[in-house]
Amino acid sequence: MKIEERAHCRYQIRYHIVWKVKYSRHILFGSRISFLTQIITSIAERYEYALQAVGVDDNHIHVFVGAHPAIAPAKLVQTLKSITAREMYRRFPEIKRFLWGGAVWAIGYYIRTVSDGPIDRVVKQYVEQQNKTNKSPKKPYQLKLVPKVTTTELAP
Repeated sequence: MKIEERAHCRYQIRYHIVWKVKYSRHILFGSRISFLTQIITSIAERYEYALQAVGVDDNHIHVFVGAHPAIAPAKLVQTLKSITAREMYRRFPEIKRFLWGGAVWAIGYYIRTVSDGPIDRVVKQYVEQQNKTNKSPKKPYQLKLVPKVTTTELAP
């Protein structure tokens, strides 16, 4: 992990951030994934965040990013979520059918600091592998009918 330098400060802070789509809707697929990745990359450039990796699954997003110590982690997440939500609605207005109430993302999020060393590489690899692993299709749960057993059949 590279040591960042700004005026009067050197730092090495990285966060693993995860947030999900409101109502856990599975709306992130195809061109939406590449669009989200592009938007997050442009946000990182504009706000001078050190973007390491972005992983988008069908109902949640993983971001591995660093920021200046003066930027609160909550403010970092707020910036990422608000801009990506606005741009998603602008580019894909049809998702409003699935997400009533005007929000794309669920209220909460997960955030963890990641230190330099082996865990840094593990988290980066994990984030990059989102939605790239071979997933077996989910089979619907099937109820099996069992013939009714009478008490006379059970008697010895």
